[in-house]
Amino acid sequence: MKTTIKIIIFLLATTVVAQENKHVQPLKRVIPANITTSEKSVATVYEKALPAVVTIFTSSTTPSERGLRQGGGLGSGVLVSNDCHILTAAHVVSGNSDIMVKTQDGKMRKATVLFSEANADIALLKLDIPDSTLVHATLGDSDKLVVGQNIYAIGSPYGMENSFSSGIISAFRGFNKIYDGTVKVEFIQTDAAINSGNSGGPLFNSNGEVIGIASSILTVSGGFQGIGMAVTINTAKDLLSFEDRPWIGVDGLLLVREELEHLFNQSLEGGVLIQSVAKGSPAHKAGLRAGDIKAVVNGRELFLGGDLIVSIENHNTCHVDCMEATRILLQDKNSLEIKYMRDGQLHTTTLDVSESRKNFLEKI
Repeated sequence: MKTTIKIIIFLLATTVVAQENKHVQPLKRVIPANITTSEKSVATVYEKALPAVVTIFTSSTTPSERGLRQGGGLGSGVLVSNDCHILTAAHVVSGNSDIMVKTQDGKMRKATVLFSEANADIALLKLDIPDSTLVHATLGDSDKLVVGQNIYAIGSPYGMENSFSSGIISAFRGFNKIYDGTVKVEFIQTDAAINSGNSGGPLFNSNGEVIGIASSILTVSGGFQGIGMAVTINTAKDLLSFEDRPWIGVDGLLLVREELEHLFNQSLEGGVLIQSVAKGSPAHKAGLRAGDIKAVVNGRELFLGGDLIVSIENHNTCHVDCMEATRILLQDKNSLEIKYMRDGQLHTTTLDVSESRKNFLEKI
């Protein structure tokens, strides 16, 4: 009798272990031969892109009235170099002290933030212990994209890892965002399903190249409603590479003539209103000031009270195109003359940018 009971217990335990192993090692799926050409091409994109996609877990400790409060977050990202650099969204890792990255082999790995720009919602991480066996994705060229083109997103919406969705490019949006006085921030609007947890995840073209990093969704209900935003990969490249231009350390919003007349009673063609200044940057050392008064102007949230840059090296900050043209003229400059408005008065300062050039893309 005892022997029979032991055999039954053994069989039950064996069944449980088998079930657990089956859960840990899901069925390996192979693209079947009897599907359509279009289905095969889409399935191939997923098969090619997936190995580079990661899930990002964050944790932080913040003070509250009841003492220290533990918090955590979830996002996605994509490996982009042999040295295990990871592109994600800035808001995914903002304010977090611990970052763990889950790669496709199931391992949890610690990562550190190398660069983060909130205005463009782009961040670059690197695994603390690089692993050369990990697969990384290829970066595409978002300037060659067109409205109506198919794109694909992979991420972890609501924690459901490796979810795949497809859609088209609905539009390109700039929102008049300017980083560092010279870089135009551009977003892809798409109807591909992007939900909470997709943030920071990659958008791919039909060749499996990364052409955007999921940023946010415009929603009323809190879920996906057909309007997702992703930072273009070329914007990310510009933000990560300062080798051919100086870094001054500000981000801001480009204001047009009508806005300047309304807000500052100034008749100017355009200007960059500083929203933040990086600590220790040339702009910070020169005393440029960021805004601290939150306001909504023409439907845009911004901070007032900061300096308004009206020219860089005598080139007016008139509109996005002239800002992009200006950056070409700055590549060999070690000092920059900045003219700015503060409290209704025009001021001039010189920024020392001789040691500010850096290139986070040199190994990507």
